[in-house]
Amino acid sequence: MPTTPTRRKKRLGQLLARLRNEADKTLAHASDMLRVGESTVSRYETGHFRPGWATMQALLALYNASDAQRSEAAALWEDAGDRAVRLITPAGSPKPFRVFLRAEAEADTARTVDPLLVPGLLQTPAYIRAVNANGQQFHTSSAERYVTARLSRQARLSGSSPLNLHALLDEAVLYRIVGNAEIMAEQLRHLVTMLEQDHITIQIVPFDAGSYGNMCGGFTIIGYRDSDDQPAVYVDSAAGGAWVESDEDVDRFSDMFEEIASSALSTGESTELLIARARALE
Repeated sequence: MPTTPTRRKKRLGQLLARLRNEADKTLAHASDMLRVGESTVSRYETGHFRPGWATMQALLALYNASDAQRSEAAALWEDAGDRAVRLITPAGSPKPFRVFLRAEAEADTARTVDPLLVPGLLQTPAYIRAVNANGQQFHTSSAERYVTARLSRQARLSGSSPLNLHALLDEAVLYRIVGNAEIMAEQLRHLVTMLEQDHITIQIVPFDAGSYGNMCGGFTIIGYRDSDDQPAVYVDSAAGGAWVESDEDVDRFSDMFEEIASSALSTGESTELLIARARALE
């Protein structure tokens, strides 16, 4: 059964397609040699399937690949075999949000601004349930499925290649009681714990920083280490959000993020504020 293309499998497929075209071979040539349908070869090239090792070697031989090209293909083949994080998407999720979740699952970095709530990647189960309970008109999934879906995303913050997360939270997030005081205290202490990890940065934007950005809502900038993979921005909203990929618009959001970060407290100061607020709630 076809699988969802991933960034890693797409890169391997793009290389195989380029080598085929450079060798002046058609899909028919490759399919005849492999004794498979042209659609199967096409799925290799679109990233739906990762070819087996022997299949890839046969294709490279047909395309007269050089030693350097074989080494590149081998590296991409290994990379494409890494098991992707399994995502659970709440029923009825709008398409822009689903696109964002797929991008987040394969991203190397995420920079997020949240003026109202703790970002989803950092929420505790109790906090997630409380948010869900007060927004049922926008959720068609059961409460527990919503929690499970949110927690599945958080797997990106662990493992051998965790997502590098830089979160900017408005100080108002610390004072907005989601659920009750006990839930909020637990949530704030969870943020302090997450700050102990090198790949997670959390800064609080204090009240006295005044207005910042466009003050209209949160957004997340998704980035990749490979320069061939362009960054993109997800702008959150109750209507389902928007996925922004224009280079010019992404640059605007990046500049906005850096400007907001410059007015935020340091991680040390943010940690002290989180601890003080948690104590006040206990």
